[in-house]
Amino acid sequence: MKFLRSLLFLALCTHWAVMAVAGGPASKPSITPYLITNDDLPPKIAFGATFFTLASDGTPQNPYKVNLGGVGAGGGYFAANRVSVLQSTTDACAFLSLGGSGDVGGVDIQALQDIGNFAASSTDSGIDNGIGLANNGIYLYAAFSTSNTLGTFAILPGCSLNFLGDNSPIGKHSGNVKGMAVHGNLLVVTYGDGSIESFNVAAGIPVSNGDLQNATGYNTDRYPTGVDITEDGHYAIFGDQSTSTTVEISDISSGKLTKTVLYNVGGAQNSNSVFLSPDQTLIYISNTGSGKVTAAFFNATTGKVSPGCTSAALKGFDTNWVFLSSPVTELNTGTGSPLYLAEFGAFSGIAVVDVTHNGGKCTLTETSASPVIDPNSTSLLSIGVYPPRQF
Repeated sequence: MKFLRSLLFLALCTHWAVMAVAGGPASKPSITPYLITNDDLPPKIAFGATFFTLASDGTPQNPYKVNLGGVGAGGGYFAANRVSVLQSTTDACAFLSLGGSGDVGGVDIQALQDIGNFAASSTDSGIDNGIGLANNGIYLYAAFSTSNTLGTFAILPGCSLNFLGDNSPIGKHSGNVKGMAVHGNLLVVTYGDGSIESFNVAAGIPVSNGDLQNATGYNTDRYPTGVDITEDGHYAIFGDQSTSTTVEISDISSGKLTKTVLYNVGGAQNSNSVFLSPDQTLIYISNTGSGKVTAAFFNATTGKVSPGCTSAALKGFDTNWVFLSSPVTELNTGTGSPLYLAEFGAFSGIAVVDVTHNGGKCTLTETSASPVIDPNSTSLLSIGVYPPRQF
């Protein structure tokens, strides 16, 4: 009987979530756009999420702190997204990981209210390098860096979560999950050791597709860490940890990973995090080691990549902040400009970069108002926007 009750509960959770994401744009709640930070302060220091409204030119302003009732990890993996945003017909939610507490916090964006913290297994921990998050509107996935486990939560009405279980995926060279992206029933992960893998998540708990493999860049010390997926689920895009700017593309139209194609698109150091523009013409790449951002041209039909443009070093690099990560855009159309990136350091903040793309050329120009300081963080690595990109 207990097993039947569990099945019924899971079925109801799935039904609620499907209903939440099934409606059209007209039925989505009208809510103020926000830029959202996971302030991720070190253990023993209570922290929260900061919500910035956006000026007419896209500049974040009016920071408002929502306390999360837990503690962070104070940093960690660059490609681990600590902010996962959900927009449905009924709810607007921000899910934020609390690495030091081992929990995931849920925030009702419309009310700017903390819904509570949701625990996974008692052995799941992310205190060393944080907890990465990804959601498909039905399930939320949490990669715990310390316990090397991947937890699955059902997303419930009102931005609540119900923990379903976890497993322990591992890379070909003993790496743990660094970056994740989910599209429908396919979850793609990077292990930071040169290997990648995909999972079927139709039933919630990830089941390996049996495609664990070394990326093409593995043989030349280019290790995928960040990952994104195209709108139609045809391609997975990987950003490499490398001495230059390299990305790798895998055709996943069969429902599993294929051998990646590697592209060199610039000389700036490292390409840890990637984000595809809303119109899928540009791949935004954070050059963590250089304090720069690169945009590579992308053909969503063929999956081919070509060099685009690279910014100058962003203001304050190596003096006020030292690491760059988590590229996201304000808008859900065109290039999405402006582009935002998280700056990690004593003066953690948000870089604001204007993007132009015309006639096969592009430019990336930091605005005069950039960076915008996050008054509540010295450990900023992850940001998100509401409304989120629609794929």
